[in-house]
Amino acid sequence: MGGGARILEATPESIREAADILLAGEVVALPTETVYGLAAVIGDDGALRKIFRVKGRPSCDPLIVHVLDLSGLLGLAEVGGALLDRVRRLCDAFCPGPLTFVLRKKKAVSDIITAGKKTVAIRMPSHPIFREILRRTGPLAAPSANPFGYVSPTYAEHVRASMGEEISHILDGGPCEIGVESTILDLSGKRFTILRPGAITAEMIGEVLGERAKPLRPMVSTDPAAPGMLRQHYSPRTKLRLFRESAAEILLNFGENSEKNVAIIYLSQNHGPPFGEKKWAENIFWLSEAGDWNEVARNIFALLRRLDGMEFDLICCQVPEKIGVGAAINDRLSRAAAKF
Repeated sequence: MGGGARILEATPESIREAADILLAGEVVALPTETVYGLAAVIGDDGALRKIFRVKGRPSCDPLIVHVLDLSGLLGLAEVGGALLDRVRRLCDAFCPGPLTFVLRKKKAVSDIITAGKKTVAIRMPSHPIFREILRRTGPLAAPSANPFGYVSPTYAEHVRASMGEEISHILDGGPCEIGVESTILDLSGKRFTILRPGAITAEMIGEVLGERAKPLRPMVSTDPAAPGMLRQHYSPRTKLRLFRESAAEILLNFGENSEKNVAIIYLSQNHGPPFGEKKWAENIFWLSEAGDWNEVARNIFALLRRLDGMEFDLICCQVPEKIGVGAAINDRLSRAAAKF
């Protein structure tokens, strides 16, 4: 794929142009601190439907609405009493940033956004370019700017490579700072629930609220309650297998006498090639030199995309424990491998 979408340098003029295009009922790919998003104004049902159409996204999978501040959130969700206090405390600690709230929606919120559900997912992005667009357009719905189910984009060129024939404008904000999608938080119960882990961890949220999270909501195959819950997602076209310590067992099962091309991803450069064999050494890749989890998260989607374009027969990737940001990385890789 690829094509003629324009990548606009993020100048004041191009930001105004992107906002005008959105207000005219089109979709535009925009940078966020997590991944690039495909945005449309929330009051235009035609533009919202275009998001689903160009992504190939099923209509049962809700969208996240992006707002500028708490006032924007309160305009779209039913929040009061003790719940409002919880939301305020979390906003003070983490917003703007990679935290999405799932809350009961107000009637004015389109059923297209919520997939007919009674809740709406809302977050306040921190990326300065996206925030400037929001000041000009008002709230925007924006899932990741990639074909549904494929690896998320963290560079403007990723968007053009996979969606360049489907959209016309991409606003370039440079590489995404975080690299994995936002944490999705359900506050509908007495204890909070993480629907999708991200850079804002359950431990961080628990410290602010003074409570422990309920167990992570399980992944589903159809009809997700909120964005980011589908079992299969973020998948490269190349077959992906996951391992904890060493890729040796996978490679043996793949065929020890095979000459097939295999890429092996380790979380940090502290690991050496499996078996110590030169055969695989040139196909070893690292996500972080020192094992920094934030660096791993920032690099994972970009590396998967790069290897997916190198005609490997198999990608083997190490997964971290489900602790801290490692939970988000583990989540994305588990969903990416579920296809295979």
